Amino acid sequence: MKIQTSLLPVLLAALLAACATPPRPGAGTAPIHDGNSARMPAPDPAPDWTSLRAKLAGALRSVPGIEIGDASADGLRLQIPVSDGFASGRTELRPPLMRALDALAPALAAEPDVAIQVVGHTDSQGSEMYNLQLSIARAEAVAEYLRSRGIGLARLSADGRGEADPLTSNAQESGRARNRRVEIILRPMP
Repeated sequence: MKIQTSLLPVLLAALLAACATPPRPGAGTAPIHDGNSARMPAPDPAPDWTSLRAKLAGALRSVPGIEIGDASADGLRLQIPVSDGFASGRTELRPPLMRALDALAPALAAEPDVAIQVVGHTDSQGSEMYNLQLSIARAEAVAEYLRSRGIGLARLSADGRGEADPLTSNAQESGRARNRRVEIILRPMP
């Protein structure tokens, strides 16, 4: 009987050990470098925004009106006027905007580590809600067009700001035309 009672704690300990969560692979251990093992690849460096800006400027030299912002650590911002790119109140791309996007797409497709956010903007004509919906629909149309030109869907996002972020006053037609735009914001892929 004495042997059976002394086995009980041992059996309980074995049972508890079997139920324990196994440690994650590599948890609590340092990697061993013996000189023969393969090294982990370095993370992809951030895109070279200055080089990409120059590439985009070259691709867009025959397309008037597109502004490419200065390269920064955060990325790049392009402004594409869309007064001729969409009919009033419509979301179907017109030939001038298609030509601009056709010039832009190959350069963007060649940069797989760059995320592309398309942001639509409108003037202040019409209701605020209508303009917001229109700007979102236009941004989605541009993103879909870029997707159809070989840019992966995982890299694309679309948003709209409506009349919320004007570049200039909407009091005159020239100002309203400038405020109707699509911005393409390029950032590192998350």
